[in-house]
Amino acid sequence: MPVYRFGAFRLDTDGYRLTREEVAVPASARQLDLLAYLAAEPSRLITRDELFERLWSGVTVTDNALTQLVSELRQTLGDSSGDPQYVQTVARRGYRFIAPVERVDLPAAVSAAPAPTAGRRSGETSSLDVMRAVTDGRLQLEALDASQVEAAIQNFKQAIALDPAFAAGYVGLANAHFWQYEGSRFSFQPDAALLALAISEARQGLALAPDYAEAHATLAYLLAGSERPGEACAAARQAIALQPEYWGHHFRLGHAAWGQERLDALARCLQLYPAFPFAYFQMAMVHVARQAPGKARRVLEEGIALQERPGAARSRFPANGLHWMLGSILLARGDAAGARAEFEREGKSDHQTLYAREYAVAALNGQGWVLLDAGEPARAEAAFRASLRAHPEQVRPHLGLALVARGRRQAAAAEDALGAARHAIEELRHGGRTVEASLMAAAENTVEQRHEHAVDALESLLLQTEHGPAGWILPIEPLFRPLTGSKRFSEVLRRLAERAA
Repeated sequence: MPVYRFGAFRLDTDGYRLTREEVAVPASARQLDLLAYLAAEPSRLITRDELFERLWSGVTVTDNALTQLVSELRQTLGDSSGDPQYVQTVARRGYRFIAPVERVDLPAAVSAAPAPTAGRRSGETSSLDVMRAVTDGRLQLEALDASQVEAAIQNFKQAIALDPAFAAGYVGLANAHFWQYEGSRFSFQPDAALLALAISEARQGLALAPDYAEAHATLAYLLAGSERPGEACAAARQAIALQPEYWGHHFRLGHAAWGQERLDALARCLQLYPAFPFAYFQMAMVHVARQAPGKARRVLEEGIALQERPGAARSRFPANGLHWMLGSILLARGDAAGARAEFEREGKSDHQTLYAREYAVAALNGQGWVLLDAGEPARAEAAFRASLRAHPEQVRPHLGLALVARGRRQAAAAEDALGAARHAIEELRHGGRTVEASLMAAAENTVEQRHEHAVDALESLLLQTEHGPAGWILPIEPLFRPLTGSKRFSEVLRRLAERAA
């Protein structure tokens, strides 16, 4: 895979890593895709249509999405549109990479593995040790226990060392590295190199066994995590075509898709494997975006009942977040007592599972909103500060603390909290978490009572991400309650619901 060197930068397309003088430069996956495409053909004018096809194949986005992406890439490179060193704009036509580029072609990692034996299927190996290692690795991942991921990686590596042509080893390793990436996703700067490594490993598995449905499904999951929903849905559909009766492939399609396609795919997933509570969480997201809180509540209660059935304590694929989302829905509907109970239940979830901390922190924030509404600012402040101690890299609790200070007429404390929120928003944006940064920028404007600016930001977010779940949380996000009744905000919610249909 090629490495491109230009100026002080080095772009490793295999490792999905950009460095400047050997120091990693945070960049989103789509920024790296754009940079690789431009640097591959320096001096050539690459049209906007070509870039849309390359970067958003099969996905409808607005013209502004590319303009925004180029702007973000320029910020990453320290470039300027007025005096460019790297990316030149050709008005109304496209872009040109103008810096000298040195290309170094490295051998693809898959070339080191022997070709699969003729007629051999991906799920077959003559070695019991290989099968044992892969099976152990899968079971470790299915526990969703962060402490077991490294052991799973070692099992998959052992399987590959014993049988380098066994595709399941590479696919398992891809899943394990993706779990590691997910562990970083809640931070300001997710580890994009881990996500790129996982995608590369899944592709290695596919190269060895093009008919291996699990490899297609795994790639779908990883591409969805890389914000490439069109490619992700295509890969998941291919997995289903190869193995239509396996529930996991339908889940991967539901995860990548949105709206009715997500609901249909997850309904089929649950028909085939009813004991999978996380499917209910993802279905409820669609109903929240559609502003159908009653349906979302019923779906979540089904998932919770499944999660808490007798004997489920050691179940495969434990789910987090169900109580948090239900609590958020109840709070939005004015049931403060019910919301508080659900947030407390979320906080008592098994803290070893992969997503437990993320939702436990969200539940602490939820408790802060409940207490703020109840006129208990001291306890609300304690909840927001506990959230920050559990995970400092957030925006919401800073905005909560600003509201607490404002209610006490403590102007300096309120401004300090807002300053911390603004800094955190910039950290999100710098780390490539642009959707969350845009949402929180709108929330910060709402707290500052700049409601028109807040709606401007939300409208821009929906324009830039015309497909997918971006903004699904708006109907139940406490920070946006001051916008309720605004004609423009109502229009934002209507468009959000249409997208979820």
